[in-house]
Amino acid sequence: MSGRRITVVTAQLRGYDRVGGAGTATTFLALALARLGHDVDVLYVGPAQATAVEGEWARLYADAGVRVRRPPTAETRVEPPRYARMRSVERALRNEPTDVVLTHDFGAPAHCALRLRRFGLAFEDVLFVTLCHGTRRWVKEVNRNARVSPHVLGENLLERTAVELSDVVVSPSAYMLEWMRADGWQLPEATFVVPYVTRSAALGEPLAAHVDNDARGAVERLAFFGRLDERKGLAPFLGGLDALPRELLERVEVEFIGKPTKEWSAERVAASISQRTKRALRGVSFEPDLDQHEALARLSRPGTLAVIPSLADNSPNTVYECIERGIPFIASGVGGTGELVAAEDRARVLFEPTSEGVRGALERALTGGEPLRAARPAFDGPTSLRAWSDVIAMQPAPSAPVDGSLAVAVRRRSDDDLPDAPWVLLLDDGDEPDPALVETLARAQAASGADVVTCGVSDGVTEYFFAGDPGGLGVLTNDYGTVALLRRELLTDVADHEWPLLARLSAAGARIESVPLPLVRRTHPPGTLAHEPSDALLVVEHIERALPGPLRSLARLAAGLAADAARAADAS
Repeated sequence: MSGRRITVVTAQLRGYDRVGGAGTATTFLALALARLGHDVDVLYVGPAQATAVEGEWARLYADAGVRVRRPPTAETRVEPPRYARMRSVERALRNEPTDVVLTHDFGAPAHCALRLRRFGLAFEDVLFVTLCHGTRRWVKEVNRNARVSPHVLGENLLERTAVELSDVVVSPSAYMLEWMRADGWQLPEATFVVPYVTRSAALGEPLAAHVDNDARGAVERLAFFGRLDERKGLAPFLGGLDALPRELLERVEVEFIGKPTKEWSAERVAASISQRTKRALRGVSFEPDLDQHEALARLSRPGTLAVIPSLADNSPNTVYECIERGIPFIASGVGGTGELVAAEDRARVLFEPTSEGVRGALERALTGGEPLRAARPAFDGPTSLRAWSDVIAMQPAPSAPVDGSLAVAVRRRSDDDLPDAPWVLLLDDGDEPDPALVETLARAQAASGADVVTCGVSDGVTEYFFAGDPGGLGVLTNDYGTVALLRRELLTDVADHEWPLLARLSAAGARIESVPLPLVRRTHPPGTLAHEPSDALLVVEHIERALPGPLRSLARLAAGLAADAARAADAS
């Protein structure tokens, strides 16, 4: 296959980000695809304050011919803010055509582009590939965090839509695909498990020499390897460490190799280790600022046992790195970690991510009487590269012909009568539509089969975008749309404003889609609970009627809690 133009869209990238499994995986995949003969362009959409790529990573990108760029600066504000990155990505992809867009699931950076492709409005010849690292909803679930903000819920809707609209979905673990399917996600037929491409496979480097522990054999150092947070298993590690007998603690020092977090600073971690344990250990130290090669060099010291006790992980780079470098480790067996370890080594290497599980694994490692040895892999680089070559060679499904010739009548808010046309376009009196509005919405309806099609709007300073069908979030803000093309048969009356009207139609089963383009100039923003409480009350009533009896109070409860939170925020 001849080389293809590939645009890798990512919010994490080595050289910009010192840590992050998604950034590591994306970096090596981009380098590998370039070495396979493709024209690889990385569109970096990470933090605006990140400095330019430099040092080793700049050299690696240059040697492979990988170009790294940022999207153009937005000329207008975007609301809700979660759409800002998606809108900038869509514009950047229009400016520089490509054959393949390869992006990640979290944050759904290609969401706007994918929606436009679904409606037959752009990118029809582009193959969209989504690589699954873990969405915001998954992160909240595995962190056992029941507090989920409206922003996270809204972003999760867009993440799911983007995955489901992709041509190809790739996950490094079967575990993540099983989680998505169990949550009701409709994954495309072209869905594959492909382990991450590692550094040696990406760069064609020989595997690093395995750590030589024969001279010493025993464990001298326990190294917690990972970010200092709950999901990485910090609490069970500390609990398991404190449960070890004194005579075992006296044999080792403990080192934490990973970046601190807002919840877990090095000081808090140190304070969480009991005085008994501190007195017994040979020492406790922290290495928070190491780059990848520095961390691996430190873990490669003879006598070091890496401990990776994550509560849940998709396909952790820490495990790939230890296996590839021959670094002895033990790890939690939940999530996708076990898929990376050869079957014959799993009983020796894997444990349950509880304090008791950590204690037992550490005790076995410290009393087993065998020299430290690395786990063998259940994956190999050449196989992953071949799988990615097959993915990149795929073509998007041909677009079906779209007949967007609908009979549409326009109704302004002040009009007295309802039109008789099969389709009605609802506009406010002061709305200024784009000349292509009717044609665009009609094409989107024909392509999607939706009962209602809305679009973005702009007041000249801010662009507003909509999910179309936001589910329960519709009680907090109008995320359905304002300007709407809808089936005439659904309009019994138009006494309601657009927010309650569209909420009622959605609750009754109408399919609502939204085109992520600002096709109408409108002077006032979409309704919210705080600014249009009377409309919000009607929305709550419509949604309540659609819920089963025992659950009908939930919509009103959610609206009340949101109102209380808004008042508390205003008062602070």
